[in-house]
Amino acid sequence: MNRKRNVLYAILLIVLAVCLILWKLNVFNLPASVAGVSTWGLIVSVIMLLIIIHSVLDLNFAGVFIPLAVIGIVFDKPLGITAISPGILIISAVLLTIAFEMLFSKHKHFRRHRFHGEEEENAFRSEKYFESTSVDDEMGHIVHTAKFGSATKYVRTSNLISADLSTQFGEMSVFFDGAQAPGGRVNIHSQVSFGEMDLYIPKDWHVENRVSVTLGHCDDRCRNDETPERTVTCVIDGSVAFGELKLIRV
Repeated sequence: MNRKRNVLYAILLIVLAVCLILWKLNVFNLPASVAGVSTWGLIVSVIMLLIIIHSVLDLNFAGVFIPLAVIGIVFDKPLGITAISPGILIISAVLLTIAFEMLFSKHKHFRRHRFHGEEEENAFRSEKYFESTSVDDEMGHIVHTAKFGSATKYVRTSNLISADLSTQFGEMSVFFDGAQAPGGRVNIHSQVSFGEMDLYIPKDWHVENRVSVTLGHCDDRCRNDETPERTVTCVIDGSVAFGELKLIRV
């Protein structure tokens, strides 16, 4: 799926580059209402559109409303919204993001969490904070989501195959040094938006970083790390938008 998205984004960026060149060569003219927008403004708007497409597919509300606010700032004159200041647009986008996260987050009032083979019940948690964890030991799959808060998880399983991790407007740290992967391969899907995620990878795992970054940062400290014996191949994919992902040896 990520491969198909990257191809789509690459095609759109190529089309943008060609259009900019043809525009500067006067091969075609922009509509009068858009002609006043700077070249950089147009480039930023196209990037925002890419983020919106990516976010809609992942149901990431922050990646929809905030880029829309940026587009509104760039095209305030053509849209006739010059009376609305950029600050108001950004604040409104953040408020809409929080509201939609509250409305569409599942199990807001009562959730059962299971991690490390133990279960705990959490009732009447804050509407703004959402945390959910599930572990399927038989299938070797872990899912953890944290929004508007911070969480630290220690993965302790004897049959790790895959992990699905997501954080929005928060911080997440996940330690994999207590996990065993008898299959020799682990797939980790990470999604970070407006937050930070730290993944602590065992020193004897070989890491393949396939994460796509959009207006964010991926600090891969596992890259070119010389390990005498690599027992597990760890493939990390996913996306980072307006956030940071750190891959750390432990």
